[in-house]
Amino acid sequence: MVRAEHIELTTTDGLLLPGLLYTPVKDTTRVAIWLHGMGDSGVFYTPRRITALAEALTARGIALLAFNNRGAHNAKRLRYADKTAPQAELGYQGGSFYERIEDCVADIDGAVAYLRGGGYNRFYLVGHSSGANKIAIYDWLTKQTPISKYVLASPGDDIGLWRQELGSRRYEGALVQSSELMAVGKPLRVMPKYSGMHPYSAQSTHELLDANGPYNNFPYYEATVGRLGTKPLFQEFAAIKTPLLVIVGDQDQYLATVGGAAQAIQLLKQHTNPAIAQQSSYQVVANADHSFHDAEDAFAGVVAKWLAA
Repeated sequence: MVRAEHIELTTTDGLLLPGLLYTPVKDTTRVAIWLHGMGDSGVFYTPRRITALAEALTARGIALLAFNNRGAHNAKRLRYADKTAPQAELGYQGGSFYERIEDCVADIDGAVAYLRGGGYNRFYLVGHSSGANKIAIYDWLTKQTPISKYVLASPGDDIGLWRQELGSRRYEGALVQSSELMAVGKPLRVMPKYSGMHPYSAQSTHELLDANGPYNNFPYYEATVGRLGTKPLFQEFAAIKTPLLVIVGDQDQYLATVGGAAQAIQLLKQHTNPAIAQQSSYQVVANADHSFHDAEDAFAGVVAKWLAA
């Protein structure tokens, strides 16, 4: 039996974020934190996957905190915990059209602080899609991670996908235009329709296209087709020294830049830090797409079994 509580946590920079905390009947100090992907893939819009994961984890004595991070929804005005703060009246412009990936540190640390207040002391991060990117950059930016294990679910190559979608000319044009808008102090300006990146903001566009930026953690396109930047391939991923599980669907439609799940797994294995190679695992879920639709139970079972091991 699973117990669920609707909660609200505060990020380390003062934002209020909603979530669901699932706990087993018997008290536990172990908890997994779910990091959803972009836009409308937030916690409250994927009930089958979250429910399956909650049931599988709590059956093994692990709680689950699934919360909507600041990138939930495409555009969302968020509230500050401190109503007297100068910025509280206007709120914070969140949503994936405006998100900066480095801000995930404040979200994750806020979740960990909330859970520590509830008596939890062993933490796991489970990131899906861009949530996997957030794990990679969180680990890179955090000097002493409090996380014991990582799960990278459907880690994708957004830079490569956008390069294929836009073509060379529009890709380069949108990258230059977003850089120019940021340089003149307009990072939240929405990109024009002709750019191919409307309605993303300049700052989010730049992150999604910049091969040298913090979002480029799984550069399948650059590893197999051609370089788009000078940043070392798999830089953040290769630096991870926390044991990890990589799990993808064999029909993941967003692995087109690499030729499918098998080649993506091969590249990730090649770039895994040798210090954790023996402790890490790589799994492919049969008949599953990027979001594990209709394979939620299989996905949840693999994740729960590995975290509990």
